[in-house]
Amino acid sequence: MITQEDCASCTDERDAGAAFCENCGKALATGAGLAIGKDCPSCGAAGVVGDDGYCGNCGMLAARPRDHVEADAGPVAAAVTDRGLRHHRNEDALWLATRGADVDVVVCDGVSASFDPDIASETAAEATGKVLALAAAELAESIGAAIVASASAVAVLATTGDPRRAASNPACTIVAACVRGTEIGYGWVGDSRAYWVPADGTAVQLTEDDSWAIHAISLGVDPQAAWNDPKAHAITAWMGADAGPVAPRTGTFFAETPGHLVLCSDGLWNYLTEPAAFAGTVRAAVRDTDDLLGAARSLVDFANAAGGSDNITVALVPLNTPDS
Repeated sequence: MITQEDCASCTDERDAGAAFCENCGKALATGAGLAIGKDCPSCGAAGVVGDDGYCGNCGMLAARPRDHVEADAGPVAAAVTDRGLRHHRNEDALWLATRGADVDVVVCDGVSASFDPDIASETAAEATGKVLALAAAELAESIGAAIVASASAVAVLATTGDPRRAASNPACTIVAACVRGTEIGYGWVGDSRAYWVPADGTAVQLTEDDSWAIHAISLGVDPQAAWNDPKAHAITAWMGADAGPVAPRTGTFFAETPGHLVLCSDGLWNYLTEPAAFAGTVRAAVRDTDDLLGAARSLVDFANAAGGSDNITVALVPLNTPDS
C-alpha cells in the first residue's frame, strides 16, 4: 500500500512525498518545510512566518513552500529537497512512495537555463512516480518506460501555459529507482545520481553522468583535463521538448550486504565527487542521527555548509537491514 497523508484543508488523501494537495492546491503538512512559527529572515522577527511562507510581522515572502520539502517513510525511506543558499527558488523535485517494504523514489533537477525548470522537474517526478506504482517484475525495464512516459509530459509543457516556454523549453534531469527486497532497479537521464553505499567497503556509483566531461573521457581526453574544463558539467542528455528522443539508461543491482541506496542531485554530489568521500559523509550522517529523515537533513545541511551553490535533493533507502 502506498503511504498516505491527509490534506488538512480538504481531507483528501495524498501520496507520501507529494508537496501539494491536487484536490485543493494547499501545501501539505509534510511537504511544506515551513512550519508556523519560523523566524523571518527579512525582519528578524521570531516565530512569525506562517505555513504560506509570509511573515506576519513585515508581510514579506520569507520562503516558498518548495524551498524545503521532506518526505518521511520512517525506517523504510526518507528524502529531503532544499533550495540551497544561492538560488532564488528550488528547481529540484522529488517523489517518494512506499508499499510495505517496497520503495519507489524519483529525484529530478530542473535545468536552470530553461524556462520554468521547477515546473519541469515537478512534472517529471510526479509522472514517473505514478507510473512506477504499476512497475512490473522487470524493474529496470519498467523504470525506463516510466521515464520515457514522463519525458513526454515534460515536452508537452513547451506548448502549454506561458508562451515563453516555446522559446526556452522547460527541461530537467532525472534519476529513479524501485526497491523490491534486495533488488534495486534504477534509471536516469542527465547527471542526477544513484549510489550504493554499503555499511562497510567500497561505495558504488550506479549511474554515469550524461555530461560533457564523461563524453570527452570516453573519447580519450585526460580525465583531469576533462573535469577542469569549463564545459565539464554541461549535460548531454535531458528531458524537454528540445531533447530529442529520450533514451534513459537503466540497470539492476542486488544488495548482498547491509547498506543504503542514495539518490541525489548535483547540489550534493558536487561537494563529494569521489565515491569514497561521498560514502564517508553518508555513513557519518546515518551514524550520527536517530533516523533516516535526520540523516537526509544532515546531508542537506552538509551541502549548505559547503556553500549551498545549487538546489539540493537526497533520498535514502536502507537495504538488507532488520528494518528494510
